[in-house]
Amino acid sequence: MSKGFLWFCQNNSKTDYARLSVHLAESIKRHNKVNSVCVVTDKTTKIDSKFIDVVKVLNDDESEYHDIKWGNEYKAFLMSPFTHTIKLVADMIWTQNTDWWWNFLWQYDMVFSVDCYTYQNTVTDRQMYRPFHKKNGLPNLYSDLTYFRKSQTAISFGRICQTITQNWNTVKNTMLKDCHDEYPSTDVVYALAHRFMDPTQKTLVDYPWFKYIHNKKSINGLDHVNDHKNYLMPYRIDNEVILGSYKVTRPWHYVDKNTIEEMNDRIF
Repeated sequence: MSKGFLWFCQNNSKTDYARLSVHLAESIKRHNKVNSVCVVTDKTTKIDSKFIDVVKVLNDDESEYHDIKWGNEYKAFLMSPFTHTIKLVADMIWTQNTDWWWNFLWQYDMVFSVDCYTYQNTVTDRQMYRPFHKKNGLPNLYSDLTYFRKSQTAISFGRICQTITQNWNTVKNTMLKDCHDEYPSTDVVYALAHRFMDPTQKTLVDYPWFKYIHNKKSINGLDHVNDHKNYLMPYRIDNEVILGSYKVTRPWHYVDKNTIEEMNDRIF
């Protein structure tokens, strides 16, 4: 039985996701004893780091011509080398030990982050930037933090995600109200796939600790703030991260791609 973290790393014209992946892998190694890391990448993205244990290269890149590289994420359920997998995204950072999570997660085939935390460490279900979730009766899943174990349920879920992804234009035009995403957003794909598998959401596990801090302005209730990044002004003290004067005690999805370098440049 193996346990580990997996995410996709595909550079685009704007972002070096390989650099972000090294930051995330290093933070996981710093805090966790169970810290095996697998990164899935494409043939043009080069990544080599002592903090990354396994690099898998896609044979077929379904996001090759996409500006946003979501088209391969359904493959996580078959490509993971681990029996138990926590799937992430590259622009996250680990801030605490989470080894104890596995003792609870392994009891289920899949666990998703339902809703998320603000920088003030409060749970929120704000969905201003994803308005069609409620219109379509979709669960408020955040695919950036997903657990699954090798099981028939996870494989079936992945196949549904594959069908949705590969038929995205048909799905968004005939099955979803007011969804205008050009590319198959993983959050929407996962939420719709879960709705197909479990229309009443009876099997949806909602652990209060299996969530992360999201740095979007609307989630943090800071739409009135002009400069969101400098308002929160993240900085580091030893291994602790401070965000908006609050100590970060959960995984943090920082979104802005220069955050880690800017945070590390601040000396206190």
